[in-house]
Amino acid sequence: MKIGVNDYIQNMCDNISKVLDVEVTLVDKNLKRIAGTGSYFSKIGESIDENSIYSEVLRTGESYIMHEKYSNEKCKKCNKKDYCEEVADICSPIKTEDEVIGVIGLVAFSEEQKENMLSKKDELMSFIENIGKLLSIQMQEYSEVKTFENLEKEEIVKAIKKYGSTTEGMKKIADALNIGIATLYRKVKKYKIKDDIGTN
Repeated sequence: MKIGVNDYIQNMCDNISKVLDVEVTLVDKNLKRIAGTGSYFSKIGESIDENSIYSEVLRTGESYIMHEKYSNEKCKKCNKKDYCEEVADICSPIKTEDEVIGVIGLVAFSEEQKENMLSKKDELMSFIENIGKLLSIQMQEYSEVKTFENLEKEEIVKAIKKYGSTTEGMKKIADALNIGIATLYRKVKKYKIKDDIGTN
């Protein structure tokens, strides 16, 4: 992960939260939380429910306002609805030219925050849509940066394609990567590499 990109996104969320007196969260296209304020900060790196409103925004590319959780059709699908503490949510997609790559949300946890948000919902919707445009470049960088594990997996896949997945081939790969054969097999299992290369 590129240090700096994530800091920029988190700082943006922190500043929005302070100015608007709401919590802010941001998820990527895989529904992984990559920034958040308040209680969301400790949940950075976690995945959110695939049936959440954010998933719907990712799918449709449309902004959405949730203000009646228990009667909201989209909320009813969420597996975490019974212990969700959000009382209102304004969320907007973050887009590139041809793809939705994330969602930013303004979240109210109290009736007071909810009333403040809803009293200026049109302005806030326009605001976070514009913030989404600013964040899209940073989000693209974030999603394109490869972690060490991504790079390691790619190298193992390349080596298997070159040497094969026979016992002899795996020994050559372990030697080439300077790791033990048992470690190599653990990594193949961890990264589900045999699925990727279509071997049994």
